[in-house]
Amino acid sequence: MCAAPREWVACNLCGSTRTAPWAQVGAATVVRCRECGLVYTNPRPVIDVLTHAYEEDYAALHQDEKLLQQRRASYRREVAEILRRARGGRLLDVGCGTGEFLTLLRDHFELHGVDVSASYVRYGREQLGLHNLRHGQLSQVAYPADYFDVVQMRGVVQHLPDPLGEVREACRVTRPGGLLVVSATPNIASLCARLYRDRFRLLAPDQMLYDFSPRTLRALLAKAGFRVETFAFPYLGTPYFRWWQGLQVGRDAILIGLEPLLGRRFALVSPAFFGNMMTCYARKPHSG
Repeated sequence: MCAAPREWVACNLCGSTRTAPWAQVGAATVVRCRECGLVYTNPRPVIDVLTHAYEEDYAALHQDEKLLQQRRASYRREVAEILRRARGGRLLDVGCGTGEFLTLLRDHFELHGVDVSASYVRYGREQLGLHNLRHGQLSQVAYPADYFDVVQMRGVVQHLPDPLGEVREACRVTRPGGLLVVSATPNIASLCARLYRDRFRLLAPDQMLYDFSPRTLRALLAKAGFRVETFAFPYLGTPYFRWWQGLQVGRDAILIGLEPLLGRRFALVSPAFFGNMMTCYARKPHSG
């Protein structure tokens, strides 16, 4: 069986090719840019391989009822946060999947969505009545400038082959003063990411090409034209919270510290924990 094709890339944030190893996950290498600190997969799968993987991953989620219920509970919390910051107008969901998230906002916005999966876009149009879903990357769709009041990128930026280019396009189509929500994004600077490294449960280098920290995500949004308002780290009060996960992290920290002394490596995987995931709220500045 032939290995999936891969490509070498420069840092998407600063353009440097100077990197240091960060983690090895199977055959995939994760590196850290020596200039700006961005963590990313290099070499990485080419885009056709990625698109196929996303369709399979999304389909698996919709076959797991427990995960689906947890996702829907998270959606409701996120909708409430969006409505605290914006009401009315047009909302675009980038990476909308079937559009299930959008259905929770029918009474508040004119709804639009774009996704790389043609089958999910078709399902959303035909089964959910979301007629403004479009197929492709955001940069391929050519929405009018200054068109949307809210743009959401949920679980998206870490998958994009060119996150800076796509976020720049998001800025172009957002009206001045409009809201950008970047959510469901793993935090590579979290306690768990730094402690577990290649055993960090949200490190998936053949699907998540970029691993952002609050610092590098802020730099990306600023370079694209947005002004960051705040970061949130949803965990407490989410369906994923378990009180005992803090005890697990403490135990695993001890075991990881003992590994060099014992000459062995424990089969550990990080749990869901505070700081693992982040949400960023940003605005497109008014000109002048």
